[in-house]
Amino acid sequence: MARTKIDRRIIKTKRAIAVALLQLLSEKPLEEITITELTLKADINRKTFYLHYTGIEDVANELIAKGDELFTKALELSLAEGNLFIPAKFLEHIHAKISEQPEIFRAFCLENTCAFFLRALSEKCITALMTVYRNYTDASDASLRLCLSYMAHGVLNLYVDWVRNPSPLPLAEVTALAVRLVERDTALLVNKN
Repeated sequence: MARTKIDRRIIKTKRAIAVALLQLLSEKPLEEITITELTLKADINRKTFYLHYTGIEDVANELIAKGDELFTKALELSLAEGNLFIPAKFLEHIHAKISEQPEIFRAFCLENTCAFFLRALSEKCITALMTVYRNYTDASDASLRLCLSYMAHGVLNLYVDWVRNPSPLPLAEVTALAVRLVERDTALLVNKN
């Protein structure tokens, strides 16, 4: 079976388009962004844009799908025997992906942009984690949902704040801190009375 070689120019172009969209989302809603604005910001021409996408929604949907894929893979890797969630493994995978594409993550952390994607991805995250934790807690679904929302948003905001307010801490230390916080909260959550 022949291997398909991925053209680095395509990767670079798609990354430029993604970063440009994320930057524009910090300024205005998706519905108000034009192809012209996006192509100017990405420093490409319209023809190049249309080689890869049919519209701006395609770019947003691809970013959401990548976020969903990242979360799903991280969750898969972080489930131990008995389907118990191991936060350290989850955050280590997220850390690796942030390290691979820091410019995408920086653009994701811009004001308003983060809120756009949080709405798109948070429900899946909370629903998946509820399925995992439901077997390890006596908490009601309503309580469990609130706790998981708190944990998910808290961890995300830790990283977002690290990007928005430059910190001398390296990313690895931020991840280690996030692991300690989530493990603490998880221990409280799974403690059946």
